[in-house]
Amino acid sequence: MSLTVELLATGDELLTGQVVDTNSPWLMDRLWDAGVMVRRKTLVGDDRTALEAALRETIGRADLVVMSGGLGPTEDDLTAECVARVLGVPLELHAPSLAAIEERFRRLGRPMTPNNAKQARFPRGATVHPNRWGTAPAFTVSVGQATLTCLPGVPAEYQGLAAEVVLPWVSARLGAVPAARVLKLIGIGESAADQAMRPVMDDPSWRGVRFGYRAHFPEVHLKWTVDPPDAEPRAAAIEAAVRAIFGEAVWGGGKEELAALVVARLTARGQKVALAESCTGGLLASLLTAVPGASAVLDLGVVAYADAVKADVLGVPGALLAAHGAVSEPVARAMAEGVRRAGQATWGIGITGIAGPTGGTPAKPVGTVHLALAGPGGTQAVARLYRWGRERVRVAAAFEALDLLRRALEHTP
Repeated sequence: MSLTVELLATGDELLTGQVVDTNSPWLMDRLWDAGVMVRRKTLVGDDRTALEAALRETIGRADLVVMSGGLGPTEDDLTAECVARVLGVPLELHAPSLAAIEERFRRLGRPMTPNNAKQARFPRGATVHPNRWGTAPAFTVSVGQATLTCLPGVPAEYQGLAAEVVLPWVSARLGAVPAARVLKLIGIGESAADQAMRPVMDDPSWRGVRFGYRAHFPEVHLKWTVDPPDAEPRAAAIEAAVRAIFGEAVWGGGKEELAALVVARLTARGQKVALAESCTGGLLASLLTAVPGASAVLDLGVVAYADAVKADVLGVPGALLAAHGAVSEPVARAMAEGVRRAGQATWGIGITGIAGPTGGTPAKPVGTVHLALAGPGGTQAVARLYRWGRERVRVAAAFEALDLLRRALEHTP
């Protein structure tokens, strides 16, 4: 059985740019894991006419609509009111919800203002879902073929209630579950990945399989969903074909993160890495230290912008800096070797470059980056010319340095 799922996110703040909708991507990701691709997402402000029109449109074409926001106590929280108007039913007080809201305020030691009682009023016939994370309960109504579930917009509340209400509802109705896969690539662009995938996507054996791409800079994520029967073995066969096409460009899959993968592999080996960063300004260190347990593999990170720091802290010879300039392969190598030595680490990474928007020359334009990895078998270096803005140059360089280490760990006994 296939399900048509749409998301309806509400709130003026989502349309003014004051707040980014993180709820919808979170739920889309979980639904993808369950084998369901969301068909459409709609953003609507706090306007009764627009909300009612959006509700009528979405419930008219979807099996499930998940609406977020507008369940608070203030004047611009309109969800329950608008749903009741679309259904043609009154709002009714739900006594257990009112008691739960009152108890929550008592536990917090705060007075409950009268407007909070609004959060306990729901369209007649609604199924109410208690909220363990906040004051606003969620609710579900049936409208013709559609089920409409309305969740609070606060991310912790949205995610908790979606996990308790929405995802079990979806799983119960799918029956035989499709198989979904995601493989993550680095070092290859989306258009090149699509071209390389043509032999797989055009293979008659995989007719009916839904293929797609997710650009997650600087990675490209390949995804596919296979419907029953034989969903799992067919998805696995496609994965084998994809891995054969892309080889080492595939660094992982599913919910794996590159930094976490590198930390895990270093930890398993009992090895450490030391970092010398110039143009990335500590971004690589930030990626690694965001991983729990990173302290077991990272003792030293140096942000060496100035030539004097490169020389005095990392031991980069002044003559090398004078002859080649700070942005050069020899200096990147010396940075990697120097920080490895200073940190007494198994691996040392050096990054130096011109992130822009100024500082480039005809010989070394903006986007020029040199990366080096020093390890037990010597030092390797790569040169890149990234054609993006400053922040993307920094992100690309940090991830490419991580990937250099990932590949070295795969090939070093």
